[in-house]
Amino acid sequence: MDNRVVIILPNHVLVKTVEDALARMDLEFPIYQMQTEEALELAREKINRGAQLIISRGMTADYLRTRVNIPILEIKYDFFHFANSMRKALDISSEIAVIGFIEQFRLAERARVFVERENEHIQVHILSDKGCVEEKIIQLAQQGIHTFVGGFLVVETSRKLGFSAVLVETDNKAVEEAIHEALYELRITVEREERFGLINSILNSASNGIFAVNAKGNITVHNPIAQAIMQKGDPAWLEKPIQELMPKSMLLHTLETGCSIHDDLVNIGDSIVAVNSEPILVEGKIRGAVVTIQEARKIQKLDYKIRKKLMLKGHIAVKTLDDIIGDSAAINECKNKAKSYAKVDSTVLILGETGTGKELFAQSIHNLSRRVDRPFVAVNCAALSPSLLESELFGYVKGAFTGARNEGKAGIFELAHTGTIFLDEVGEIPLELQSRLLRVIQEKQVTRIGDDRVIPVDVRILTATNRNLAREVAQKNFREDLYYRLNVLELRLPSLVRRREDISMLVEHFVRQKCAEAGFAPVDADDGVLSLFRQLPLKGNIRELANLVERALVIGEFAVLDESCLRQALYEGGGDPGDNAPQAQADAHAAQTRMQTVADMELEMIVSAIEKCGGNKSAAARMLGMSQSTLWRRLRDMNKQYHYE
Repeated sequence: MDNRVVIILPNHVLVKTVEDALARMDLEFPIYQMQTEEALELAREKINRGAQLIISRGMTADYLRTRVNIPILEIKYDFFHFANSMRKALDISSEIAVIGFIEQFRLAERARVFVERENEHIQVHILSDKGCVEEKIIQLAQQGIHTFVGGFLVVETSRKLGFSAVLVETDNKAVEEAIHEALYELRITVEREERFGLINSILNSASNGIFAVNAKGNITVHNPIAQAIMQKGDPAWLEKPIQELMPKSMLLHTLETGCSIHDDLVNIGDSIVAVNSEPILVEGKIRGAVVTIQEARKIQKLDYKIRKKLMLKGHIAVKTLDDIIGDSAAINECKNKAKSYAKVDSTVLILGETGTGKELFAQSIHNLSRRVDRPFVAVNCAALSPSLLESELFGYVKGAFTGARNEGKAGIFELAHTGTIFLDEVGEIPLELQSRLLRVIQEKQVTRIGDDRVIPVDVRILTATNRNLAREVAQKNFREDLYYRLNVLELRLPSLVRRREDISMLVEHFVRQKCAEAGFAPVDADDGVLSLFRQLPLKGNIRELANLVERALVIGEFAVLDESCLRQALYEGGGDPGDNAPQAQADAHAAQTRMQTVADMELEMIVSAIEKCGGNKSAAARMLGMSQSTLWRRLRDMNKQYHYE
């Protein structure tokens, strides 16, 4: 039994499917049927015993992902899981509802377009809380819906209430893909540990080659590492000038102009070598250069891993003021303030409604500051429980609490040392943590949970909230002394209501962006639809605007964006469509004979998507919510052929 992988699944049907897959693949991983809290307790126990990753599904996978410190691989739903389940449900009733809790259920919306026929109706509801399932089912039943599609909880609840239900089942391919991904991750983990050890040893033993050249390019001094590298290109390298050894290197530019070069890549033998050089200047004259060289293969893997890890953890700020679309007086005032605030290290409190771009401004301020080359660490204070937030902020030592890593963990203040920390939704920090945060800000020192050692930190603090913190202070929900520590500089972001003149520019930006992502040429938004966009209340601000643009483009099949598309998008999004709002039209295939097999239905959907995308395979795959390789595999497995020009 390989206990490095633990499989925790929410229902017995999926357990049986996975057991069969493991038997076919001649693998033995422990399998447990548990959900949420119970699953978390088991996961922590297995991690303490050496588990390196967990395979799970749906809501249980989402629950574990934010609460354990090892990878959670998910047995994912795909487009056809929803399509097949909907078809089965429609065989029971012509009006059904799909209910789920995770973002993958958004695929049900896409599947609905292909599955729904004339005189049939499918509703899709994605809930934020599993406790709302029974209430939602009863509510829909009052509307005349008595057949439901969903996960195990939805099916169990529906049947308990006396209604029909169809489970969204997983096929063998999805299970096997998750298992293969787990095996791959295990192999990568082993290789990562081995390579990290090797790279660390190289760096600790001065692995850089160093040599000096005179003004004529002749090598005068070198170390053994430089000799080993250079001999790969030419065994007689010491007898030749650098102009012959590196004829295409920018090192020659250093000898000619006295300018430094960094990370110039040249070929030496069969190796790619990174070259840095600094001029040797004597009385203003170029006397030569000092050169450091290192084989790229020895550093590129370490560089890749570090960058990937930082990106995944949000330790790099990628946005700048150029990414903030708009030219209104209100937004330009904010941009100018951001430029001024970036010049100093004072704390900044960014205020604004949801969707106004608070983190965008935080990243921009960091990228304009002197700390631009240092970490940018962001944390959403509303997304974590008080205990988890405390450990994320301040870190902990070995044995500080049950489930703590054996080696302890650095908090984000330590991770952000010399850089910037961004506390989003700072108004959600519990009172019991506010005093500790205040002390860290005042003392510029942090103490990990379970430790008595203080660690000096140098960070610039940016915060954001959509709450009225002054009112929270008055109501004793937020410490007054912390408020004044955080609110040294204040940046209030305008809602779209205050910058309606920017809406046309934002719409055009999102049209280009969404069309490019879907693989289509951008469409023109006429004056009528732009005028309608400017009249909308847009309480969700820029985020709501982006969603509306995308929904309208999908409705117009990325060929048109007019008032009709927007009004239908508003209608489907829960807005007021108005008296002239278009009603949902019958699907183009409504009159066709119902397909006799699931395979035929899947093929028809794929072919339809490819035709709608003008033969663009990538765009068709995105429309169906699958990868391009999965699309081809589906065709192959059904022994069908579809040719594109």
